[in-house]
Amino acid sequence: MKRTAPYGTWKSPIDIKQLFEKPASPAYPTRYRDSLYWVEAKPKEGGRSVLMRRDAKGSEISITPADFNLRTHVHEYGGRCFVLGNGKVYFSNFSDHRLYVQDLDGDAQPMPLTPERFADASLGMYVDLQLTPDGRHLIFVWERAYQDKENRNVLGTLNLDSDSNPVALIEGCDFYVNPVISPDGRRLAWVQWRHPCMPWDESELWLGTLAYNHAGLEVADARRIAGGIGQSVCQAAFGNDGTLYFARDGEGGANIPLGFWNLYQYRDDNVAAVTADAAEYGYPHWVFGETRYVPLSDGELLASRTSETGDELVRIEKSGATQRLSAQFQGFTQLSKADNSDDVVMVARAADKSAVVLGFDKADRQVKVYKSADPLLVNEDISIAEPISYPTRDGGNAFAYFYTPTNARYQGPADTRAPLLVMVHGGPTSRCVHTLDVAKQYWTTIGFAVLDVNHRGSTGHGRVYRQSLRGHWGEYDVMDIVDGIGYLKQRDLIDPNKVCIRGRSAGGYTVLRALTQFPDQFNAGACYFGIGNLVTLAETTHKFERYYTDGLIGEVFDPEHARHPESLYYQRSPIHHMHRLESPMIVFQGLDDKVVPPSVSRELVTLLKERGIAHEYVEYPGEGHGFRSSSTNIDALTRETNFYIQILKLQPC
Repeated sequence: MKRTAPYGTWKSPIDIKQLFEKPASPAYPTRYRDSLYWVEAKPKEGGRSVLMRRDAKGSEISITPADFNLRTHVHEYGGRCFVLGNGKVYFSNFSDHRLYVQDLDGDAQPMPLTPERFADASLGMYVDLQLTPDGRHLIFVWERAYQDKENRNVLGTLNLDSDSNPVALIEGCDFYVNPVISPDGRRLAWVQWRHPCMPWDESELWLGTLAYNHAGLEVADARRIAGGIGQSVCQAAFGNDGTLYFARDGEGGANIPLGFWNLYQYRDDNVAAVTADAAEYGYPHWVFGETRYVPLSDGELLASRTSETGDELVRIEKSGATQRLSAQFQGFTQLSKADNSDDVVMVARAADKSAVVLGFDKADRQVKVYKSADPLLVNEDISIAEPISYPTRDGGNAFAYFYTPTNARYQGPADTRAPLLVMVHGGPTSRCVHTLDVAKQYWTTIGFAVLDVNHRGSTGHGRVYRQSLRGHWGEYDVMDIVDGIGYLKQRDLIDPNKVCIRGRSAGGYTVLRALTQFPDQFNAGACYFGIGNLVTLAETTHKFERYYTDGLIGEVFDPEHARHPESLYYQRSPIHHMHRLESPMIVFQGLDDKVVPPSVSRELVTLLKERGIAHEYVEYPGEGHGFRSSSTNIDALTRETNFYIQILKLQPC
């Protein structure tokens, strides 16, 4: 029999220590020589990432020695930084940023392939490694960091048959991503773009001929295939027959919805549409290696597409017809084809299951689970999200997921409603999803309702929705949040007098804007490495996002003008509206964060002190943009919970 207790006071069945100390979900799974490999982060080791192997007998071991960490800082967000081939793993090591090679068999130690530093003291960082079919050369995205000038990004190559240093293969553009090599080794395709665009604003797909010589590789006859003004491209991949596939938005056509990342193919000097869906096959390029589809040997594709209700795994026939597979999962990413077959593995997520490594067998066209995680919750304790869409005050429409309080041992008192916790995703060009996130379920199991908002500017709803935040960051996103709260109030689903809000990074900025623009809507806020002063951010941020804020705010940053009240940078900076803030705040910051440096949070906290606003501020040494250590995450969630309990005057059971 359930115990009746006030919402927000329930005892969660989730052990926070267990939640954050368990290995992270598998990442970048791949099949190689009849074994399954994946990257796994170890929270107890400060988030160190290692390569894991599971053999045909089901035995699992870590391949990566204790002093190594498969991670990179390219674009600050990193991503997949290893490749398997020649019976070895080639990878980027986080501590010294060098490339290494390690035999997969036995207990061989990794050996360095690149020097520690170059003569000019710049530091090389590597990601998105590709191995030529002959196994003699690596091609990769290469970023060199400098103290006194902007980082340099190129496509690089390394001759594995010699002791030579890496050299630039393609250069001259501001950014390069997604290099792919044709199966015959004769062509190289890649995506590139220039400042001030972000890759989802405008980017281009290029193709060139690979030439091999005694010194290594070079690219000839490079030409643009797709993309450009008003279009973005992503997810390039070669089929077995040499067909080049990619996702593109910004261009409609006969029966092709305008502004969705549909799939296209380039063959015989012609570009043709493969799909024509009001759904997204592409994804904003924040992280390397988030592959959303793979070509199969018979010209079919296996792909993940995103619609308003979530992700679907689909098989795409040559005709463009699609067949949905595996309805029990609602999230699919990091698709990878085996080295010698059409077997595909991927990371899959469901509303009621932790992330698994899912396999697709081309022969019988069935999916099966290769690796699953131990559940931390029983089904009776899982809150299944309700996708909602609601009108905004300016005649638009916004999207969100609503979670009700759920705990098998508790129920709330009759005629009462739960406190609401609003969650704001980062980016802001990103999205929230409704697959199982145990950290999110923690809040619903203690008796909070949760509103997870995909405000305007979020992905998954096409280019028009994604680009609608440009020039209106800190306005439309905030309105969509407040209108979402109003929608829940109208439906009598929450306690209107107990509303908290939390967000990280760009989500933290939106939290601060919401608290200062609509102070009567909230009781408390949590800001994880958020942005109080847009000027400070613009002056200290990294190359990848140097002009991102200009597009979002709608003004080219000028350090002098931005400090005057007529500037949009000034007007949209929450620190200039702190006189309106009424809600207590808790603020968290990693001291190694280069995306949102500590100076940004410290400036905010200084004003909280001056205003006499109740607050708590916590800094974590060794943490960057996103906390990786189990001890950090345990401490932060515990502090945030206790902060809300105190502010809302709740007494936990």
